[in-house]
Amino acid sequence: MKTPFYIVLSLILLTSCKEKKKKNQFENLTKININFNDYQATKHKSFIDVNIENGINPIKQQLKISDSGTISYNFINNKKRELIFSYENREFSLIVSPNEELNAEFNISELFDWKSKLNGFKISSGENIITNNLILSNTFYIDSLIKQAPSGFSNDGTVSDIDYKNKRVSEMTKQLKALGEFIKVKNINDTTFIEWSKAQIKYRAGHDLSLYPFFGTFNKEIDDTNDYFKFIQDLNTDKNTELTYQVYLKYLKTLTTSFKIMGNISEKYSSYRKQLRKDSISNFPITFQMIKKLPESTDRQLLMAYLYHKNNKISENYKDSLKFYVSESLLTQITSSKKNETLNIITLINNYDIPENEKSELLELYNQAQGKVIYHDFWFTNCMPCMEELPNYNSLIDTNNKNEVEFIFYGAYMNDTEWKKTIEKLELKGKHHLLTKNQIAFFEKYFKLYGFPHHQIIRSNGTIGEEVKFGVYPKNFDAINQLIEKHKTK
Repeated sequence: MKTPFYIVLSLILLTSCKEKKKKNQFENLTKININFNDYQATKHKSFIDVNIENGINPIKQQLKISDSGTISYNFINNKKRELIFSYENREFSLIVSPNEELNAEFNISELFDWKSKLNGFKISSGENIITNNLILSNTFYIDSLIKQAPSGFSNDGTVSDIDYKNKRVSEMTKQLKALGEFIKVKNINDTTFIEWSKAQIKYRAGHDLSLYPFFGTFNKEIDDTNDYFKFIQDLNTDKNTELTYQVYLKYLKTLTTSFKIMGNISEKYSSYRKQLRKDSISNFPITFQMIKKLPESTDRQLLMAYLYHKNNKISENYKDSLKFYVSESLLTQITSSKKNETLNIITLINNYDIPENEKSELLELYNQAQGKVIYHDFWFTNCMPCMEELPNYNSLIDTNNKNEVEFIFYGAYMNDTEWKKTIEKLELKGKHHLLTKNQIAFFEKYFKLYGFPHHQIIRSNGTIGEEVKFGVYPKNFDAINQLIEKHKTK
């Protein structure tokens, strides 16, 4: 019989108020215990990700699943929050309150099945037991409603922006009506679940609408005064202050990006951009003015916060303006500097809690490459962009000194035969390794590996460097080699 082993993580959330400690116990301590009934350590990935709402700066943690299939997780929380758990690209939400102890029983096999309705998921105790069981049992239904509408990624140039907007808003209205009828038939009266469900429908529509004009097209005609953007008023924030929905924050973050794009390409602002180029490399003032003229609201405050957040191209005379548009708590998140990871990749692997054989496979690759810049490529055969890039690598590798630069190719989500045949067919140079699920989890944590292809550089001193944002094509070779050169350290 396996002995239960608990991994306990403590986390103090960034909030505007100070937490109090009494007699060795924190106030507002929330405990979450999750048990996966069918978990097998030799078969399944040993880590699950959790994303905790925290203003514009979400807290992301990777939690270890013990041999018994149990996660025990503690955090200090002064308000009700939404947590999003992610495992093998399948997500589910839970709502937690201060001083709550939540206990859950899940089946890990359901997270692999995209058709699963999570019927094997059950919250057995906790203050939000009714809400969370409703969320788990009805997420599949809500998602199926939303998927009936054309997503923001569907723009192929055949449907005008305004026609898409009208259709998407109409679909959203139908979805909200269908949800209302569903709630009535099911006799659901839990207000937290009802508001959470409405938010999923409204703000996923907002995400689609924010994205559509700029996906797959180069729309110079549209600007923030266009009728299209009246959808912002259609999605005005409800007065519900119980908790902040993560889907709402995702919508506003995408909308901020849309404003930035318009500032960079819209014909309306072409003369303004020319004027800015005389003394600035940034079109930040254009986006700032777009957001500033929106009605004063929570939406505007968060949009302005996202505009400033992690933005290195802000003119000096605009830096002091932020305090007039955002709250003190958001201001703290924007101005706080994030410590860069300075530990050597070998140290990180040694300290990572995975079986020794999986650890040693990675260590061998990095031990052989010490003192070199390491260029990583993460790929799998069903990833079309991956397969388009791979044939270009030998030419890129030939432009570099093998004594100074190492290329490591990590395959994922393939069987051994498929992986080897692809490498042999392309006669791909460099070092190669097929990742296990736990090894993928390591790179998810330290490289933010959540999409493919992914390109990441390690400095010659062994510390984690930059993610390479552009594809491996001959036209980009010079830019890639400049980045490689930049990562050579003394």
